Amino acid sequence: IADHVTDVALYGDGMALGTPAGITFLDNTGAHSLYAFQGLVNNHVYALGASQDQTGQDQLVAGTLGGLSLLAGGQIRRNLTTATSGLKHNWITGLASVGNEWLVGTYGAGVLRLGADGKVTSTEATRPGVVVNPTAMVADGRVVLAGTLGQGLLVGDATGTRWRTVSAGLPSLNVTALAIRNGQVYVGTENGLVKISEDKLQ
Repeated sequence: IADHVTDVALYGDGMALGTPAGITFLDNTGAHSLYAFQGLVNNHVYALGASQDQTGQDQLVAGTLGGLSLLAGGQIRRNLTTATSGLKHNWITGLASVGNEWLVGTYGAGVLRLGADGKVTSTEATRPGVVVNPTAMVADGRVVLAGTLGQGLLVGDATGTRWRTVSAGLPSLNVTALAIRNGQVYVGTENGLVKISEDKLQ
């Protein structure tokens, strides 16, 4: 639906692509899209997270410029905004899966929690003015990481309950990309890349 792809999630038998014009689904039937006309809370999608419920139905969380859209079976089931939920900011920039919940990065309110029941609550990393950079969130069952604009790296425990900020050793406090592999954390910043042992962040 647009040339600019902001995030990708494996979904169902294919994938979902976030774009500034909505979500495009690619599967064995081809490409089809969903946008605000069909109920998406906002066309500009920044982050996607895919999962399955207890019955095996595919679910998708879409973080947008205007809040969160919760999808099941390819259909929008619920929209969450500051007016209708505990969201502290409508601009959603990142998602990280923790168990059957999602940690939600925002542009201006840090990190919130989206429960399995669809309820949004604050975390220790819900902080006014904290910007989580687009898609700069990752979780691996041991830690949860969120890269911020100018405030370093937010480090949460396995459940995203306890948080602290890491700035020492980073080439820049603007953390733009994150990856975890074989016990090593790769932190992309405005001034280059640094590798940190995951054990040192726990």
